[in-house]
Amino acid sequence: MKRLSLFWKVYLGFLLALFLSLAVNEIFFTIEKSRQTFQPPEELLRLLTWSAESIAEDIRRPLERGDEEVVRSLLAHAETASGVELSLLPPGERAETARNRPGVVAVDIPVATSGATYGLAAEFSLFRGRPPFPPRHWWMFLIPMGIGALLCLVLVRHIVAPILALREAAVRLGGGDLKARAGESVTLRGDHIADLGKAFDGMAERIQELLTSQQRLMGDISHELRSPLQRLDVALTLARKGCSPDAAEFLDRAGRDAERMNEMVGQILALSHAELYPRESLDAPVDLRRLLEEIAEDARFEGADEGKEALASIIPRTIEIHGDEQLLRSAVENVVRNALRATPSGGTVEMRAEIRGEEIVLAVRDQGPGVPDEELKRIFRPFYRLDASRDRKSGGTGLGLAIAERAVRCHGGMIVARNAPFGGLIVEIALPLHRAPERP
Repeated sequence: MKRLSLFWKVYLGFLLALFLSLAVNEIFFTIEKSRQTFQPPEELLRLLTWSAESIAEDIRRPLERGDEEVVRSLLAHAETASGVELSLLPPGERAETARNRPGVVAVDIPVATSGATYGLAAEFSLFRGRPPFPPRHWWMFLIPMGIGALLCLVLVRHIVAPILALREAAVRLGGGDLKARAGESVTLRGDHIADLGKAFDGMAERIQELLTSQQRLMGDISHELRSPLQRLDVALTLARKGCSPDAAEFLDRAGRDAERMNEMVGQILALSHAELYPRESLDAPVDLRRLLEEIAEDARFEGADEGKEALASIIPRTIEIHGDEQLLRSAVENVVRNALRATPSGGTVEMRAEIRGEEIVLAVRDQGPGVPDEELKRIFRPFYRLDASRDRKSGGTGLGLAIAERAVRCHGGMIVARNAPFGGLIVEIALPLHRAPERP
């Protein structure tokens, strides 16, 4: 069965809310009008008049004799038998009847005696004294308004809820979660929002296929390049034996280029692994303090040749998180090496690790030229490099920070970069402490 489109849902929903509001308002108006214009049947009035005249005839003789006890007894017996409220009025007094009360019929019958004329007031209530229609109150106007508001709330929620779910899926997809989908709560509605959800899921599926294929292709190509590069290194080593000094210089340059290419291939493989297998073996305990101390010691050794110093300030106690130690080591090492390359000779790279709430935050600061503010969010893209000192001449391949960003994201953390107040770049890595294990 085909469901209504979004247009008809909105149109009929608001039309129904308006119709019900008007209908409830019309009901109250009709009740109020009926309450004001209600008139008893003429037959009932004639019957009450005949009964009152009969009772008046019965009490005339006791009134002549002045026997009030008999009169009261006759009136009480008549009230009990007929259900009519009777009252005898002294001569010259008129009854205040309830002719204007809804559902009440009243008549006044004169009772003439030789000495005076009494009055017999008879009242009969059709509804036992209760009015047939409730009186009008100001709060009654809130009822149709409340019904209309409730219907509009249901309709708006029915429309907005899938849009919010679709927005959440789009945010997750934009954040890198390629498995984000709109879900059946959106796609099974049978209206235009469902069509939009299906289109979004199809787009996300296609993007995931393309990116996965691209990452696998990059990994396969990088893996295949390893073998010829290794053979090239062996050939260069053999060619250096017995060659002239001039030839050795060219061979050394070719060797350096081959080494740089081999390093780039290794980083591409690491990036592809982080993209394709983001949740593999992330449940192992990692001593983060020991890991940071080892990376700091390696940084001191690497920077010693150019007079670069690496200062580390690490919390003096064991810091344990759950994750992949090799992936975390690669992330921190790439950030630290990037800082070493950007720092001029004789400069200092500072590492500081501290606990902030439920996170461990590692900050790495260099003494380089920094990064333009508009470029800060782009430096974590693969193969992205600046034109200043952080270029090919500094030895970077444009993959180190991209690998670090993927590795940190896989562990549920965040990595950001900002310029230091007095020069240099600060890269902060925030990782959750005691992270719950994740299964693929």
